[in-house]
Parts: sequence; C-alpha cells; structure tokens
Amino acid sequence: LRLFIWAVIRILLITAAGLYRGDFTILRWAVSVAAIALAYTAYRGKKYYWLLIFIAAATVFNPVIPIYIRNVSAWRIIDLITGVLFGVFLWLYYDYYGKGYRFESYIASLFSSNTWVIVDKTRDFSKSFRRTVESDTNPDFTFRHIQTGKILAVECKYRSYFYRGGVDWNRRKGENYMIYGRKHRLPVFVALGVGGSPQKPARLFIIPLTEFISTPYSIILERDLLPFERSMTSPFSLDELERTQQKLGDPGSRTQRVRYGAG
Repeated sequence: LRLFIWAVIRILLITAAGLYRGDFTILRWAVSVAAIALAYTAYRGKKYYWLLIFIAAATVFNPVIPIYIRNVSAWRIIDLITGVLFGVFLWLYYDYYGKGYRFESYIASLFSSNTWVIVDKTRDFSKSFRRTVESDTNPDFTFRHIQTGKILAVECKYRSYFYRGGVDWNRRKGENYMIYGRKHRLPVFVALGVGGSPQKPARLFIIPLTEFISTPYSIILERDLLPFERSMTSPFSLDELERTQQKLGDPGSRTQRVRYGAG
C-alpha cells in the first residue's frame, strides 16, 4: 500500500509541474483511494488533524461527485500541497528507526541517573556493516541499580495503535532476548508505548519478557497488557519492577520469574 501511495505522490508532483499527460479521472481515483487509506491509518493512530486533512483531500479529488476548478494554476497548487502532505505523513508515520530512537530516549529518561546506571546500549551496527552483529540482538538497554547493584535489561517497543486488539510481537527476537537474560542471569523487561508520540505515548506498559514468550500467538492482546500499565511520567524504581515480576505468579506456572543479576 505504501508503494502505491508513494507512486500517487510522485504523480501529484509531476502534475503540479505541468508534466502529467494521463487521464485525470484515473488520477482522481488514485488520489482518493490513497487519501482514504491514509485517513484510515490516521484514525487508527488517533491523528485526528491528519484525518481531517485526508478527508478533505478525498473530497476534493473524489471522482464520483467531482469538484471542477477552471483555474489550472489553482489545481497545480492543490496537487503540490496534497503530494507534500501525503509524503510528510508517510515519512513521519513510517519512520521506524527515528521513532524507535525517540522512544528509547524517552524510556532512558525515566531511568533516573540518580538511581540507575546505563551499563550497555545496543547500537544497531548491523545496518551500517550490512552483516549480522550479534550484540544487535540484545535488548536495547541494560541498567544497574546504583544502591543495590542489581542489573536488568529493557527492550523498547513503540506502536502507534493497537493492531487487531493488541500489539504484534516478533517471537524470534523475543527468544534472542530470553537467551541473553539466561546467559547473564538477569531479568528482561519490555517497555511498550502505544499511541500519542514516541516522546509522549498515550499509554505505557512495562512487561516482563516472560509474559511475551509464554503466549502462543504473534499478537499480544491489550487485555493481557492491562496489569502492566503504568504512569507515563513517573520514574522507574526497583520496587516497581520487582512488583511487576511478582504479577507473573509462582515459578512453575505459565510464566516464570528470573532472578536479578548482580553487579
């Protein structure tokens, strides 16, 4: 779908430059379909300002009850603005790396430097070297509690909205994080932000990795995440994270607690 929308953007920019020689009814259909698809995406992500913009675009370009504007220059301006807005939304919405980095920075800010030390941060060197770097499969952060020396790892995930009543989960990556936790004898948590923006999510969850690993599905349902929801602004404390692990039940149940590593 994204490739289709990028193609529509390209045609809009070509049209704005006065170089389009195709059928304008087809152009109307293409822009309308793209606008409806983006409106749905904006609605799911609760981006209501964008939703209004895409509804307006679908209305202006709709081929069923077409709006006729005799001024060619006006149409070129509309084509240009529409193409730019479509492109900006796609870039902002699907900028996975940028979103991930901003959400990681947000999570790090909740681990106060007065209470926690960042022992390690995954750097994603695989993208630069175009080959597998084993350390890139580690959780995003490893923190050490200054007062007790206890160590834990945190993997950060941000989603713009709940998909199919939950969030998608890559089981293979989860197993890598679990192997990391067992190897270093420390617990691994998943910090999950949903909605809002990466720097200010609408909802925040801190979930023991074992909760994700224990599910047989690739979608973690929202109802299963509710016990792990927390404030978006309160700093993380060791007591909170230990209580979070206790929510999993006794060893031998569906999920199992992992002892904290020691510094």
